[in-house]
Amino acid sequence: MKIPTIYFSDGTLLLENWNRNDKPPFFHWDPRTQTWRALARHYSQIIDACKEKGISLEDKAQAFPALNLQMKVDYELHTYQEEGIEAWQQAGCCGSVILPTGSGKSLLAMTAMAKVNVSAFVVAPTIDLMNQWYDRLTDVFDMEVGILGGGYHEIKPLTVTTYDSAYRYMDMYGNRFQLLIFDEMHHLPAPSYIQIPELSIAPNRLGLTATYECSDAQHHKLENLIGPVVYKKSIKDLKGQHLSEYEIHRIHITLTPGEKAEYDDLAESYKHYVREKGIRFYGKKWETFIQESSYVPEARRALLAREKMRKILFSANRKMEALESVLKLHHKDRVIIFTLANDLVYSISRRYLIPAITHQTKTVERKAILQRFRQGEYRFIVTSKVLNEGVDVPEANVAVILGGTASPLEHIQRLGRILRKKSGKKAHLYEIVTGSTQETGISYRRRDSDAYS
Repeated sequence: MKIPTIYFSDGTLLLENWNRNDKPPFFHWDPRTQTWRALARHYSQIIDACKEKGISLEDKAQAFPALNLQMKVDYELHTYQEEGIEAWQQAGCCGSVILPTGSGKSLLAMTAMAKVNVSAFVVAPTIDLMNQWYDRLTDVFDMEVGILGGGYHEIKPLTVTTYDSAYRYMDMYGNRFQLLIFDEMHHLPAPSYIQIPELSIAPNRLGLTATYECSDAQHHKLENLIGPVVYKKSIKDLKGQHLSEYEIHRIHITLTPGEKAEYDDLAESYKHYVREKGIRFYGKKWETFIQESSYVPEARRALLAREKMRKILFSANRKMEALESVLKLHHKDRVIIFTLANDLVYSISRRYLIPAITHQTKTVERKAILQRFRQGEYRFIVTSKVLNEGVDVPEANVAVILGGTASPLEHIQRLGRILRKKSGKKAHLYEIVTGSTQETGISYRRRDSDAYS
């Protein structure tokens, strides 16, 4: 009698020669191909279940290459990094570690990689972060590192990639890596990205982030795909000893009479429509509202009113005056200015002759701006959302928030940009808020974090 055999096929597992009467664990019958099929992520569970039942199984699914990781540098880990690695190992080398920005998540991950010493696939959200991982891995390990993304398609036992590229190619390479590492793993619950861990047989998985919970509760899916949260430290836990001391300042400004009159008119138009329709800024009704704005005149007017309101709030004259005062106060410091909209980024850039970084900034230009910022040639930079994560600027010690979402996660990320430890450094975060407007509520909701208390 032939032995049951499993194969990897396009992100799934196929089972042949199943001659038992019972249904194979985790498999479902595929009438299209007349075979038993399972998601690749169930690989370890299938192997374990067959062992428990005493079922002999021929494994032709995995194609893990051999690896011999030797760290070139003997790094001294902080206690919390050692604790994080130990907790991950005790959880079967599956799970998530939550640490603040600037606390050394990448060093923790590379040490964990060296300890398990298996083929690894490191997934990052952007090309910039992928390149940073490539630089770190080649500095730490004496071996060639593959790149998948950004014009490269080089698969090695140790490979870095982006979420976009991993989503595109995981059905091809899902049986090549024994360890998956997801950097900034809060991106993973997106409908397309969530398929990355599903299409891989990797028995070992490590998630890294400073901001685990999603406002839509999608983070609950991560436990099944990566494993439970095995270790967590907050900004407050590491403040002072491992991260820079910091202060948060809130500056409340008012609209000019002309701005307030225009804002109130727009607010009345917008609020009348959303109250009448029972719309909230989330959920199905909000999605319907956005869709209807393309063909229902009343919805279109309400949406345009909302956009004009936000533009008034984010670029209010007195907000610009407050920003100027902060820049004068910190003229010797390194300041990152965060806004919500690109047009305001470019307006501030022109007004104060400050280098700007948006998603439109070319890679070479962005790298040059950040390098000059680190060296002190540029004291200030202004950006929208693209520097919320994926930038390493220990010299930055002041952040100014002119506009953003109500998400506490976004603002923890922005605070994290200025918290990397440096001798004698004290960080300052300024939040400039327009009082008696919807921005007051937005500011209040995004403070739902112990880092902001």
